[in-house]
Amino acid sequence: MTSSIFKRAIALVVPLAMLTACAGGGGSEDGGNTADGGGVDSVKSQVDEDFDLDALVEAAKAEGPITIYDNSSAVEDMAAAFTEKYGIQATGVKVDSAEVLEMVTREAESGNVQGDVIAIQDLPALANNLIPAGHVYSWIPGDLVDDIESTQRDPLIMINDPNFWSYNTEVYDTCPVDNVWAFTDEEWNGKISIEDPAGANKILDWFSEMDQFLQDDMKAAYKDHYGKDYEGENAVRDWVEGLAGNNPILTDSNEDISAAVGSPGQTEPPMGLMASSKFRNVEEKGYHQGVCEGIEPFVGIAAPKPIVIASNTKNPNAAKLFVHFAMTEEGIAPQIGDGKYSSNTAITQPEDPSNAAKHRENVFFFDNAGADTDWKTRQDWQDFWRLSAK
Repeated sequence: MTSSIFKRAIALVVPLAMLTACAGGGGSEDGGNTADGGGVDSVKSQVDEDFDLDALVEAAKAEGPITIYDNSSAVEDMAAAFTEKYGIQATGVKVDSAEVLEMVTREAESGNVQGDVIAIQDLPALANNLIPAGHVYSWIPGDLVDDIESTQRDPLIMINDPNFWSYNTEVYDTCPVDNVWAFTDEEWNGKISIEDPAGANKILDWFSEMDQFLQDDMKAAYKDHYGKDYEGENAVRDWVEGLAGNNPILTDSNEDISAAVGSPGQTEPPMGLMASSKFRNVEEKGYHQGVCEGIEPFVGIAAPKPIVIASNTKNPNAAKLFVHFAMTEEGIAPQIGDGKYSSNTAITQPEDPSNAAKHRENVFFFDNAGADTDWKTRQDWQDFWRLSAK
């Protein structure tokens, strides 16, 4: 299985907007975008070709403090590092994606913007809601644009957050499964733990992304597993139906998945799709967890987290400076230290307990081009899951 199947190009054109480092941030009239009904075709990042970091720093220091919203607590460390480096007060606030959508919308409509920079792990909602409404815009500093993967620019993706198929290393010497179709077999009935799709848009988007981009690979995996050609109409839907009907252990947190998979003293532990960050539990809690290397057709999934700027921020230059900081190795260090992948290809992936750097080529990265379909079909996939469950 080659890595190219996991990194598909997006048929979007990046407009090279001629912006200065000290220019304002898009404003309420257009938010830096043209609201043309939403969707990925309307997500056009501003690329600051004439970027001047020194000028931006000077302009940013003349502004007030900034607040950054993110679903990860690592944003607090990022904000503290930014403040120490530039002397500009930054506060990182951990807020989940659903809350961010509501907060940013309410702040924009009231004219009382509190969140200056928003990192949100819900690309479909961003592309179909916040950006078309003019509440936020995507901006890329010109000195870094060439290092950012072309598929990660519209909007600017800060990191991709991986979840890996995982197993208990105390019970198994190696991963007991080499193909995801095994999760639909009776042998693994009641022994697979994932986030509950009823409360996790990322999981619903994962189903949608596979349906759009992984059909051939799932058919090939079916043949490898069962020794015969797949003859159905939709391999992904059949796999999702089989997984749902195999009594998976559903949770509302990756911490629970980690406990289910890695807790010591088990005799028949389940496997799970677990966030890379939870592999720290091996050292911190004495859990026994390993990544299922070589499992077909993907060792894990990686959901994108865009980073955007509030259109009506009173501190547009400070906000831009933080975006620039977040796209550097120094700035993003608190996030990628636990296995997340920066979209800046110049950044060396650090070592982490999940060994994410080693697994990257076999991870299924979500394709931004599928975000519209992800958005439109969430309810369909949720209904399909519920109807398929026993």
